[in-house]
Amino acid sequence: MYNEKKIIISLLLIFCFVINYAFAQSDTEYFPQDQPPSVIELAFLRELGQSILETMSSYGDNQLFTSERIEKIERNRQNDFYDVTLRVITFEGAHNPPYKLITITFRIPSSEASTIYKVISNKAVISYKVKNITPEQFAKLSKFTN
Repeated sequence: MYNEKKIIISLLLIFCFVINYAFAQSDTEYFPQDQPPSVIELAFLRELGQSILETMSSYGDNQLFTSERIEKIERNRQNDFYDVTLRVITFEGAHNPPYKLITITFRIPSSEASTIYKVISNKAVISYKVKNITPEQFAKLSKFTN
């Protein structure tokens, strides 16, 4: 009787862990930054272009950008959304300094995130980070984008 209880309790615990693992499952894909972007990455970035500009403007960065790259995409299976993290480099004038590295994470679709985060072009802005960079850093980060 005692062994049967141990087995049943053990099975219940294992079952609970398996269920929790299935619900928490997500996929993450990182995009290599040390080679040119793929055609799919370029197409996706073109689609996101207007959202990037509108997001930058809403945060007070009214500049043009270049050297855009997707860094990673996370898929949340349970809630059926994607968090897309990308970076752009802003410039003034004819691609002149000062340069800023801007990293944005969009949630697509925005769905329930729209009550928590800023929504731009039907995409929730989960994260927005700005960092000043040097011309040398600009050259390194844009090596495979032009």
